[in-house]
Amino acid sequence: MTGIGRWLAWPLEPLHLSCCLLVLALLAFALRRRRGALALIGISLAWSLLWSLPAASNALRNSLALRYPPQSAQGLPTVDAIVVLGGGIGSVAWFEQGDPNDPRLAGNRVALGARAWHDGRAPWVLLSGGPTPRTHGVSEAREMAAAMHALGVPERALVLDERSRSTGDNARNSAQWARTHGWRRVALVTSSLHMSRARALFERQGLQVLPLASAEKDFEPVPKHGAASPWWPTRRALRRSGEAFKEYAGLLAAKLGVGG
Repeated sequence: MTGIGRWLAWPLEPLHLSCCLLVLALLAFALRRRRGALALIGISLAWSLLWSLPAASNALRNSLALRYPPQSAQGLPTVDAIVVLGGGIGSVAWFEQGDPNDPRLAGNRVALGARAWHDGRAPWVLLSGGPTPRTHGVSEAREMAAAMHALGVPERALVLDERSRSTGDNARNSAQWARTHGWRRVALVTSSLHMSRARALFERQGLQVLPLASAEKDFEPVPKHGAASPWWPTRRALRRSGEAFKEYAGLLAAKLGVGG
């Protein structure tokens, strides 16, 4: 995410907003506004506590993810290209068997793109993702290409966008490739959580988008009997809530046409 979207996302993340409120509380104390300061402290703590609850975090993420539930490539109409966005690539070992239907790959976006290609949904697969700290200088597109090869997709069917560092870049660079190759309609493969923002940005670039969402693998499970309660705060739930707020901020920026 870049530009306005980043500025919108920063204060919405629970810890960031709580810190801002605490700073305002200190200012209120300095101005001898004791009641106001105590109210700000209470709101600050309550805000972070709320979004650290797994139940609240799951509900927030589902408000986005359930708009695009995971689906099979078999029901997808024919398109000009399949665009797979970086992120959620998974372990290299998962692809070694060369089977895109391996149960370990059930929610993997690379495997979903490979299944769509094998099903004859499109002749091309565009892999979009630049270098990240995790990949140590190697682009996500190249990592995905290696996985696609292992899953039986030939190199001749792959187009690599190795320059994208944000979803906005994904959309802009994909649109450039589409104009070069004469593509109009693409199947967009990304996670359910990310699909709303990604689709808005791709459509803003003039592409016709058919969403092909992968399952959200990083889901906070509802604890079983005897385990921690979904109403017990965790750092993981707080982080996941921040990710969902980031998606909402990016979606708003995309709808306003001011960010990527």
